[in-house]
Amino acid sequence: MSRVVVVFLIGAIGISWAAIFGRLAAPAPPVMVALWRMIFAAPFLVGLALARGELPRGRDGWVLLVGGALFALDLTLWYTSLTLTSIANATLLVNTTSLSIGLWSWFTQGERLGWRFWAPAALALGGAGLVVRADLGQGEAVWGDVLAIFGSFAYAAYLIVVKQARARCTALGAMAMATVGALVSLLAYALVMRVPLTGYPPNAWWSFLGSAFVTHILGMTCIVWSLRYLRSTFAALALLAQPVGSTALAWLVLGEAIGVEQGLGALAVGVGVVLCARAAGRG
Repeated sequence: MSRVVVVFLIGAIGISWAAIFGRLAAPAPPVMVALWRMIFAAPFLVGLALARGELPRGRDGWVLLVGGALFALDLTLWYTSLTLTSIANATLLVNTTSLSIGLWSWFTQGERLGWRFWAPAALALGGAGLVVRADLGQGEAVWGDVLAIFGSFAYAAYLIVVKQARARCTALGAMAMATVGALVSLLAYALVMRVPLTGYPPNAWWSFLGSAFVTHILGMTCIVWSLRYLRSTFAALALLAQPVGSTALAWLVLGEAIGVEQGLGALAVGVGVVLCARAAGRG
């Protein structure tokens, strides 16, 4: 397995913790989890990018700021969905970006992939469906599911913007500028909606820190770095490892049960992603 795929998978593990931190931050409002994630992460990323002379400027800088705003929208919708539906559901549905990004790459970039890719892709997608089928759409979870789906569109647009910018920017520079865009957007939203910035219990602050350093700085930076070298179709599909990881962590940390059906689905996702990695490789 290549170094690029290893880094990508490290990133997937990092972002698998995002849902756990989102839950553990209660009773902090969902937008505060996203905002404080950016507040803690931005100085570190921007400072390091400036020190290394890698902060994007000009058109790329503005494009990444827009990408950050899209990411802010995704996070707000997704963290809200976590309060309404299961971690497995919310994380899987927000990662249906594999469908929209795969189609976008197919039509706009002319990526040609045969059955050796699409067969395991179908296996992975089917397995991901099994992970959440048991409790999909029960009660108020319907609204959580809907929010996660809308979040997936914003997430797909963010990944597409960042992948385009990565052709000319470093991973650190792209992450720093997108984080600033997300920070400004989230702060504006919090001020307009008059959401209190402070006054939360210690568990919320530890979750904010974990979201910033484990999920954002480690996880997202690894993913953004690898996007330059991976085909969009494989990168989007491999992100399906996140809901599997988040579901496992939800069971270990929060006691959310995993049934036989979900376990089989997780296995299918893992096998499918590995086979897709062999078929697609680097692009």
